[in-house]
Amino acid sequence: MGITDRIRIISATALIACSVALPHPVSGSDIDWQRITRLKDKAFLDYVRTLDLRGQEAIDFWKKIPLSQANRQVNRIFHKEAFSIYMNKYPRGRQKSGGGFKAGMGTAIQGPISQQQLKLPFTNVYPMPEGPFGDPNRTYRIGYSIHGFSHPWLLSNAESAMWEAERHPNVELTLADAEFDNDKQVEQINAWTHEKLDGILVWPMQEAPTGPPIAEATATGIPTVTVDRMAGTRRVRSQVTGNFPANGAQQGAYLIHRLIQESGEVKGNILMIRKPRGSTADSMRTGHFLKVISYFPGLKILGSRHNSSSRADSRRQVLEAFTEHPDIDVIFCTGAEQAMGAVAAVSEAGRWNSRGDGRRIIILSNDDLYEALLAMKQDKIAVTAPYTPLLGGLGLRVLLKSIAGEKIPRNVTTPDLPMITREKQNIFGIDTMSIEEWLPYSYGRH
Repeated sequence: MGITDRIRIISATALIACSVALPHPVSGSDIDWQRITRLKDKAFLDYVRTLDLRGQEAIDFWKKIPLSQANRQVNRIFHKEAFSIYMNKYPRGRQKSGGGFKAGMGTAIQGPISQQQLKLPFTNVYPMPEGPFGDPNRTYRIGYSIHGFSHPWLLSNAESAMWEAERHPNVELTLADAEFDNDKQVEQINAWTHEKLDGILVWPMQEAPTGPPIAEATATGIPTVTVDRMAGTRRVRSQVTGNFPANGAQQGAYLIHRLIQESGEVKGNILMIRKPRGSTADSMRTGHFLKVISYFPGLKILGSRHNSSSRADSRRQVLEAFTEHPDIDVIFCTGAEQAMGAVAAVSEAGRWNSRGDGRRIIILSNDDLYEALLAMKQDKIAVTAPYTPLLGGLGLRVLLKSIAGEKIPRNVTTPDLPMITREKQNIFGIDTMSIEEWLPYSYGRH
């Protein structure tokens, strides 16, 4: 697909004219949640097995389980970092269009800028027919403010929006790169409000700064939709969010499964390498991971370190931790860059088989960076809980449907994605996907 003059891309340095213009959830009545809070370790797992949960029901269970007091250290960390605040705030909307995710679904495209082959997994979610949108004699002007075309995750996100815009000849899309500058993003949104665009799409780096400009746009009658992250105001028209809760819960479930397979017991020391404190992705993933492992007193958190998704900083932090802790069993990461930094550090320190009985260090990762999947093939990352960047097209469809007056939920939640393992496994009733099955959906391929 070529780039057309209906899509403009704006960076801080230049204006570039381009050619582009579920299965039912677990019911609370099915599970004795009060009993669960009194269980721990093997007794907890024995009860879980009696439930015989499968597929989405199993994922929902691990997302929903309450925090346990069995592991007092984990319980204290959870409360100290106030993860319940983030969880209560995070949208719980269930996707009502398109059903759940199945391997192979979606639409294959070529990225208009990167020229990479991408597979958009959610083109059946709030789908729109190809062709003119709304009034065919009118041009609809849309702005998408997103940070960092230099980052492969964000570029792929933008390219999915470009693809959707190209399908509608009377939709004119302007992409503006705020370059990780919140003030610049505010300026972009305010400018579009004054220009009276038909709709505004936003990928917020942080929630709070987007509040005032989105509220002003809404006050003037311009619908605004955020993608991936939440807005800093309740006046946003819709928020398209993904599967952060499933990410952390799946990392925890995988770890428990792996440790039981290895030795029949859940014991080990965990180092946490995380995204910036307070970010939605880090808070939701870490909070749900801690809920799962809180049922196992034999797990210990050795340390928790944050960085701004820097591979170099992650590598340095893991190397520093190795000098302080000779007995690291698990490295929990809330992003792919953290995981790749951990991989580099473990290799540099020669620590791959440094656990008891020569067992391999377990690295738990998020996001579906192509390079991280290759590391999985080399048995350097144990599991990836994917979070696709290819949400821009869905965000644009939600925005266009709002402009057309269709009733769209304030919170649009994408289906949970299955975790990826080197070889397909069944983990507490959850079927994983193989690396080969997920490669077409990965980002950052050259």
